[in-house]
Amino acid sequence: MLRKIEEYMKQNHILSKGDRIVLGVSGGADSVCLLHVLYRLAPEYGLHLIVVHINHGIRGEEADRDEAFVREICNQWKLEFRSFHFDVIEIAKKERLSEEEAGRNIRYQTFIKVCKDEKCNKIAIAHNKDDNAETILFHLFRGSGIKGLTGIDSNRLIEAKFGEITLIRPLLCVKRNEIEDYLDKNKLVYQIDKTNLTLDYSRNKIRNKVLSYVTQEINANAVEHIDHAASQLKEINAFLEKCIGDRYKALVRTEEASYLINVDNLIQEDIVIQKGIIYGILERLARSRKDLEAKHVQEVLNLLEKQVGRRIELPYQIVAERQYKDIIFYKQPNRSVEGAFLYEKMEPMVINIPGRQVIREYQKILDVEIIENKKNEPIPKSSCIKWFDYDKIENTVVVRNRSEGDYIQIDRLGGRKKIKDFFIDIKLPRKDRDKQILIADGNHIMWIPGKADRISEGYKVSNDTKKILLMKLIDMED
Repeated sequence: MLRKIEEYMKQNHILSKGDRIVLGVSGGADSVCLLHVLYRLAPEYGLHLIVVHINHGIRGEEADRDEAFVREICNQWKLEFRSFHFDVIEIAKKERLSEEEAGRNIRYQTFIKVCKDEKCNKIAIAHNKDDNAETILFHLFRGSGIKGLTGIDSNRLIEAKFGEITLIRPLLCVKRNEIEDYLDKNKLVYQIDKTNLTLDYSRNKIRNKVLSYVTQEINANAVEHIDHAASQLKEINAFLEKCIGDRYKALVRTEEASYLINVDNLIQEDIVIQKGIIYGILERLARSRKDLEAKHVQEVLNLLEKQVGRRIELPYQIVAERQYKDIIFYKQPNRSVEGAFLYEKMEPMVINIPGRQVIREYQKILDVEIIENKKNEPIPKSSCIKWFDYDKIENTVVVRNRSEGDYIQIDRLGGRKKIKDFFIDIKLPRKDRDKQILIADGNHIMWIPGKADRISEGYKVSNDTKKILLMKLIDMED
């Protein structure tokens, strides 16, 4: 079996000479096998191994026994050993995660930390062929797309703040019974985690009930067949991702932290490309594949037939909204108790006249001065500089976001339009309306800077104007 694993690692470029590897070792059969395999290959490849054991604080004395067991192996084989203790139950409650998910997060965070501290470039995990089959079924039952059905990758890059780490799984080519045979032949003992025998977790149910029944009652080679199907899907998925990637680059636009795609252009694509592009946008916003399912992609596709303004809420606080010509995707960072999305408005700031106002929330500077109106002097046309009739201002001028009752004068005769209606008319995305900067005189909006770039007709300079209020809004870096 050792040569089988070594050949698999060569085919998948898993090991390189001089690798510094963090090994996650629980003390169970799989991790002990992985440790022994890499220990035997270490001289040939010049490997530096650091064993990491994590005590999750769940199984009491049994967990302490496992830690002592792994420590003793490392002492016998003269390997570096690191152990870490966490209260996973408490962490899961605090972060509102399942214990299974919280434990997984802690493990990977710890492995990455040790990599940083010890200057290691790889993390070795003991997933095997049975684990792969369980993962594929788990994804299938949850409604995953093709990517989820391709199974576990033999190696995967992890981006950390200090660089890239490769996560490797050398045992993916062997089944659990092969591992147990290997341990028996090499007279290696291991610990049994009794929680793996329970039905407390979804994966345990798949392992102990579903796969157990299938291999006994339907086909003894079911795991092999699932693994083979996943390999074929992986090849197909690689081809699809290339095609999707080409169309993604051609069709998707980015604006600040948002992604947009033209509806007419999207519906001209094959449905497979449509779904792949949408999934790609969601993945980029979420920075994860977890919890992104086929049903979420379909919900976005349903928006193509909806009226303007309709939107849906997706995992990771992602919102997809139907605009006039586009579907826009963005994240809403704040959520109320009832589940409605909120935007934290800026505090209204009184404008010093004359003076300078720093608007830190938007990284802007507003310069204000009063000048005499010189007859027939042309008013400069600029998106960042505006002139107002100073004598027509009735209240204290403030810079703020929109408020109930806001309006703008749209003609010389005094015609008004609610700011809400004005935003709709100029097709300002709903997500941008509450955070639009406004210069206001009470509820009368004097200036809407930015893309709208509109000033109220009620403050426009005329030949009768004596004093001009000049405002200049610029970026802080300028």
